[in-house]
Amino acid sequence: MKLPRLTIVALSSLFILLSCSSDSEEPTPEPDTVAPNVDFSIPVNSGASSTETPVVSNQIVVDIDAEDAGGVAKVEAFINNEKVGEDTAAPYQIVIDVSGYSSKNSLTGKYTDYILKITVTDTSGNKTSKEQVIHIDNELPAITDVSLAEGQIIGGETNSVTFMVTDNEGLNSVKTYLNGTLLEEHTSDTYEINLNTLELSDGENILRIEAIDLAENIANYAVPFISDNTGPTISLESIAANQIIDEPILFSPTISDEYSTISSVQFLMADISQLALEGETTYEWELDPYLFNTGAISLFIKSSDALGNETVEEFPIEILRRLITINIPTGFYNPDSARLFVFASGMDGQLLDVERIYSDTEMIRLHTNMETTGDFEYMLTFGEYISGSIGNASEFTTVQNISPAVLPVINLNTYQRFLNSSNSYVIPTENFDFTDELNLVLQGFDYYGGFNQAESGPTGDVSIVKKQNINNALQSNSLYLALYNNTLNNYSYALLDSNIAPDLVITADMFTTQGVETRFYEPLMNGQAFESSTIDIRGYLNQEDFNNNVHHQIHNHGYGYIPPNGIPYFISDAFTDYKYTVRINDYFTERTGQPESSFTPVDWTIDYTFLNNQIDINKSGVGHTVGKIFIDSETPEVINGMNVSYRWNLVYDSEKMNQVILPQIPEEIQSWGFYTVYQNDGFKVQQVELKGFQGLVDYNGYLDGVIKDNKYSYTVSPSMESKFNSTVQGYYNRAPNFLLD
Repeated sequence: MKLPRLTIVALSSLFILLSCSSDSEEPTPEPDTVAPNVDFSIPVNSGASSTETPVVSNQIVVDIDAEDAGGVAKVEAFINNEKVGEDTAAPYQIVIDVSGYSSKNSLTGKYTDYILKITVTDTSGNKTSKEQVIHIDNELPAITDVSLAEGQIIGGETNSVTFMVTDNEGLNSVKTYLNGTLLEEHTSDTYEINLNTLELSDGENILRIEAIDLAENIANYAVPFISDNTGPTISLESIAANQIIDEPILFSPTISDEYSTISSVQFLMADISQLALEGETTYEWELDPYLFNTGAISLFIKSSDALGNETVEEFPIEILRRLITINIPTGFYNPDSARLFVFASGMDGQLLDVERIYSDTEMIRLHTNMETTGDFEYMLTFGEYISGSIGNASEFTTVQNISPAVLPVINLNTYQRFLNSSNSYVIPTENFDFTDELNLVLQGFDYYGGFNQAESGPTGDVSIVKKQNINNALQSNSLYLALYNNTLNNYSYALLDSNIAPDLVITADMFTTQGVETRFYEPLMNGQAFESSTIDIRGYLNQEDFNNNVHHQIHNHGYGYIPPNGIPYFISDAFTDYKYTVRINDYFTERTGQPESSFTPVDWTIDYTFLNNQIDINKSGVGHTVGKIFIDSETPEVINGMNVSYRWNLVYDSEKMNQVILPQIPEEIQSWGFYTVYQNDGFKVQQVELKGFQGLVDYNGYLDGVIKDNKYSYTVSPSMESKFNSTVQGYYNRAPNFLLD
């Protein structure tokens, strides 16, 4: 819009008037018409000359030097007149992304010329521009043909890795890094490195290749790989350190490798290979100890993985010859025992092995390091020690002439033991005719008692003591009372419930003679002079009681002469099973069933001498298979101010043995009180005997039938006969214990 001329003149006059109205006003400054100064630089390939067109990569950092007296308002960057960046504050720098620009002409293959222009505008609007022809290179170097595959497992100190690096224009640098640390800077066109994995941790590592071209384009190629310098892991849980090997054992080790596959497994004894496996997935080898000498030796398991890493694990073992396995049931251990041991000895008494039995011991194996043969024999001894406030007692049981082939195992049963405390009952009686001489007897597995008519008259009550068995499953369900009328020479009996009622009164009408018989047996002396005889008859109320020896005494009596009709005894039919013993002079027999009408002593003789803990036996006769020796202190001996008692039972093969040697005492039990007696050859032999068992044709049959499963001999053989030599003439020492009789 144009103003009227009059208006223009008026305004001019007004301006002049105002300008001249005061002499103190400054003059109006001259307008800024000076353009700013500008210069810029961009990073280029250090190898390029100053006359070459700079080649830039996908990003340009432009450093701009802009100056103006009145101040710079802004700095702008243009490529081919297209604005690509701006900066308004010094120092001026513009970062330009050129990754979207093509590098070369697709037809000519030559670089495309781009004009980079930098324009600076000052605060007055004056502008200055500077241009530079540039070439753009957006192509990264190519890293190819890397010989190391991702996740590849390598090991050892020599692992060559090759690769190729190319670029469309040229390379500035090629470097390799291992786990972030510079490994090598490559100055030639041959790209090869070595990876020494011995310097690396097992597991994942990373090789990185970095290539930078002339345009500073950076290419990276990362290869994760696995370093494995450790052999397979070998574990063998089925064996403990220094374990005794006494039977074939299958070794099945667990063998694994975290990174590689298993290539081979080898089993060695000492340094001798026993089995080599290659390419297998199951690793097993059975060790037969009888193929190796006894003693300490090491089993080695060697394994290699696919890289050749090798592991060798050593398992020290000891090869011994097993003598016997002893299985021990729950409750076998006597809590009154301070110590309980079992040991094996050669027939010459030399110690082979010893083990202690504890309350929780379930199984024991005894061994020898001797090279045994099929006819090797040894002796087995159990030793029990019981201590008290004023003394101690030791009891030993020895089974000789054992061979591993005949008796590989003993299965013990819970030893019948009774608590120290017992239940005592005093029971009144009624309606007995005490004008006759009466004798009431109670004698059974876990009870005893009775009354004897005194000269001054009857006692009027019955005393019964019931012993408490450790094994409550074995107890008498009834009490058998045998009543002898010595005046009338008759016999009656009563059965009482073992749970005695508090108001019980024993009356005469409880007793019966029904089923009672008086019988006789005739001792046929076989040319000997009769001296004395005893008979003891036990009854069992059922088969289970018979098997467990839960017995009741029916009759027990002895004679020093033979009455006209033979030796009498009483028997009742209240029982399903019977067992009895008869002694005639130095002949003893134990048989099942009811007594026979006559007995003829065996035609055997037995004598002995004892010296230096050695028993020399003089015997004659055939048919015996088992010899037994009974040693007993009779009464305690005072040793070091303590009352010391001892007892020792030994059995042996009576057909082959003329000399029995007591075993040497292991160091573990030499502190027991009896040991002084042992050292001084002070043992007292109370009885030596010869035994024969019906159905057991030899000693091995006795071991297998009686000892192996810890049975009562009468449950295996219906008849045992013995010829014994006792220190007390006519007295047979039964001397039972948990293993014998």
